[in-house]
Amino acid sequence: MVTIMHNKPIIGIVTRPILDEEVKVCHLSIAEDYRKAIILSGGIPVGILPPQVVDYENKLPKEIDRMTQEEKEILMNEINMCDGILMPGGTKRYEYDKFITNYCLEKDIPILGICLGMQLLATHIHHDTLELTDTNLTHAKPGEDRVHTVKLDKNSKLFNIIGEEEFYVNSRHRYKVTDIGNFTAVGFSDNIIEAIEDKSKTFAIGVQWHPENLMNTSPSQKLFKAFINACRK
Repeated sequence: MVTIMHNKPIIGIVTRPILDEEVKVCHLSIAEDYRKAIILSGGIPVGILPPQVVDYENKLPKEIDRMTQEEKEILMNEINMCDGILMPGGTKRYEYDKFITNYCLEKDIPILGICLGMQLLATHIHHDTLELTDTNLTHAKPGEDRVHTVKLDKNSKLFNIIGEEEFYVNSRHRYKVTDIGNFTAVGFSDNIIEAIEDKSKTFAIGVQWHPENLMNTSPSQKLFKAFINACRK
């Protein structure tokens, strides 16, 4: 066995099931911008794969059997090989997603949640669909870089990282978080929670926008850099 010495933290990116419509084959994927953001920020990206033998393209998350103890131990072994976890966005939430977030919080493993990843950190049971009465802003605008601004709490860890109280973000979510458990809401647009954090952890931050697509901006660069630095052993 060859041992490679490095000082770069290993970042596990949770993979997402996606159906290739052309060949009707389900893939477990990682969006390219997550991979690039980790590399640009000084980390080594690896994929975290779900442990169940499941045909994701044919079943809804609620139709999938609960994970066995052996499957949970497989996930724990995957996570323990990493220095930090990136929980990406997505359109479906699975039991393995919530298990990963809970395990990271319990063991104080640095975790960055993005979009659905923030919702997984924040909620225990459900997330609520955005209604027109909640906000005057349109939050689901794929492909646009400057959809609305986010304002940060100046007493937050996230503000200390980014150093800007208000800045523009992209946005393509259709849900809001209401139950944030032990987290604190530290970023807002209108009445919508856009960022949360748990100051009692080494690094546990969730953002509703997609900073991995905005690596040409200072807030995104600083956020990913802070996450990678927190993952250094």
